[in-house]
Parts: sequence; structure tokens; C-alpha cells
Amino acid sequence: QIELLEALTGFETKNKYRVFNNLGQQVYFAKEESDCCMRYWCGPMRGFEMAITDNNGMEVMRFRREFKCCAGCCWCANAECCAFVLHVEAPPGNPVGYVRQEQSAWKPNYCLYTTDDQVLARIHGPCCICNCPCCGDVEFPVMSPDDTNQIGKVAKQWSGALREWLTDADTFSVSFPMDMDVRMKAVMVGALFLIDFMYFEQKKN
Repeated sequence: QIELLEALTGFETKNKYRVFNNLGQQVYFAKEESDCCMRYWCGPMRGFEMAITDNNGMEVMRFRREFKCCAGCCWCANAECCAFVLHVEAPPGNPVGYVRQEQSAWKPNYCLYTTDDQVLARIHGPCCICNCPCCGDVEFPVMSPDDTNQIGKVAKQWSGALREWLTDADTFSVSFPMDMDVRMKAVMVGALFLIDFMYFEQKKN
């Protein structure tokens, strides 16, 4: 959602999201919980928690990413201190898995895990992450653990010139098979938030 204070002043505010199903019905609301100083000084590198509530205001999921001062570079992501990790709880207090940034030469790579470190899926991003009308949506295919079949997709969608250039309010989509385990769906949604913070959470001039 567009934050008026952030759009007018450039000061980083807590992110808020509305989550819709494929019929356009709002099913969840997401709100960031983070420290004011960390948002100002660390920007998209900041640690945060994301509370996901249903339409009745009940929290159904919680995502958590710890701050790591050396994390973010794909070349060094084989080291634990240099890789961003987002933990997923559904419902809150019940860990179901996590998303970890993986080492790569250039393209952004992620691995989705269960709580006992079993690989659920892999995500591979494009080598050039540029969101403009001529390039269309920025897609991150979700592959099976052996990298042979595409089982879903995370995408950053073009939202229009004014919205893209004047604000950092973005539109994303995540797709997966209807019969996928609900815990894996939660981890895939968590991957969307990690990708947003790592590649699309920039201040607009």
C-alpha cells in the first residue's frame, strides 16, 4: 500500500500489504513490525517481522528476518552470516519452514526448506532485475527440489509509471498448485516478502 508520509518525506515507514486471491477478494492483510531507527539507517537490509492477519483480524502467519550487516551479496551467500534467511510460522509460534538466500555468480537464488532442513523448492531470479514497461513483469520461477519442473512462480508486476517512479508501493503475485501442502504455500508467500525487501524496497527520488 502507498504510505503518504513516505511518499511526501522519503522517510521509510512500516510496509503494509493487502493480499487478494485470484478472484480479486481480499483474504489477508500484512503489516511490518520493525524498529524506527533500523528502517532509517538500514533501509531494505533491516530486520523485520511481518504479521499476516485474516479479514477477522486474527493472525494466521508470521514471517521473521533477522538483521545481518554483511548479508545480501549473492557471491558470499554460502556463509551463514552473509545469507538472508526468512523464517515462517503458520500459525504464529508454529514453525513450518524457512527461505534462505543461496550462493550464485549473478542471478538471485533461494531455497525453501522444511523445519528439518529438507528442500521444498528452489527459486531462480533473472540476472537483470529491471521493472519497466518494455521488460514487463519480473518473474522468479519456483522449481521442484531437483530443479527439473516448475511448480509455481513469484512475480513483481508493473504497476504503472507514476506508482513505480514516485512510490515504493509494488504489486506482486505468487502462484502454486491448488493441492500443494498448505505449509509449503506459506513458505512460498514468505519467499515473496524476502524478494520484495531484497530487490524492490528502494527509496524513490
